Amino acid sequence: MLSLTKKTDYALIALGYLAERPQAIVSAREIAERFGMPAALVMNVMKTMHHGKLIISTRGTKGGYRLLADLSKVSVHELISVLEGPIRLAECVMLDGECKGKHSCKLSRACPIQAPIKALHGRLVGFLRDVRLSEIVKTIAKASTHAQQDAAALNN
Repeated sequence: MLSLTKKTDYALIALGYLAERPQAIVSAREIAERFGMPAALVMNVMKTMHHGKLIISTRGTKGGYRLLADLSKVSVHELISVLEGPIRLAECVMLDGECKGKHSCKLSRACPIQAPIKALHGRLVGFLRDVRLSEIVKTIAKASTHAQQDAAALNN
């Protein structure tokens, strides 16, 4: 099944939260508690995004993270690459386009779907490069606002 990993899901949620608080320094624990995510995994994701130069880390008792990157200039492809490494739709699809070495499959020489899979992979990567994180973060902010309004309506 083709899906985003939890690391990517949590990174998107964290980036959305940080984007709503552009000047604030927010701890990974705060983000984890706010959304009910495992703190250890959120801390790992935040560290990885820091190394990928998407966020800034501040040490100390009042330490935490804030956005560094302009999310309108960062693609979903870049985020996934920072967190997960290169995207491969299938085992045989490599960056250089060759099926060889430890990533090759037994069918690679006579595989009837190799060319279409490579084409599909190219289109998928192209799409992910076109989608900016700012587009997703806007959606997260709207969903968060709607959820808060729904919760307030239920409490009244």
